[in-house]
Amino acid sequence: MTRKLLILSMLLFLTSCNGGFEHGPSGNRDGNWKFVSNGERIYFTGSSVSGNPISASGGSGHMNMHMRVHGGGCATCHGAEREGRRLWPQFWVGAPALTAEALFADDEHDDSADSHGDHGSYDSNSLRRAITQGIDPAGQQLNDAMPRWNMSPSDINDLIAYLQQTHTHD
Repeated sequence: MTRKLLILSMLLFLTSCNGGFEHGPSGNRDGNWKFVSNGERIYFTGSSVSGNPISASGGSGHMNMHMRVHGGGCATCHGAEREGRRLWPQFWVGAPALTAEALFADDEHDDSADSHGDHGSYDSNSLRRAITQGIDPAGQQLNDAMPRWNMSPSDINDLIAYLQQTHTHD
């Protein structure tokens, strides 16, 4: 009885930890999301407009479990509004914000919530390296929790174009 109660409690906890990434771009929960671009689709679902999944390699075991439990796209860790957040089950690991301002601002990042660490802003090429190789603009390895995504050149270009947009969803 105690084991069943523990399992049920864990399942309820996992369900309640779902931090909004099941919401599509319009904030709905019915799964009938309407994406305005292939890049947006990739960000939320981890699949391209063709419906083919985009595979990932690397990433820590806990983060891989997090992605399996909560979905498969960038929004799983970085948030539906690209705001960044602390991750479960490793609450001390934070996924940085992926807003256009946080990624591409000309100013050096400070210690604010949008900070990406000890490097300057991204451009299209350095963001491509970060997504596919896990290397920041200063040439340093990103946190091991960040998967290395494998996608076609057109898909990566579409994702970068989406991340360069400054709008958010209501």
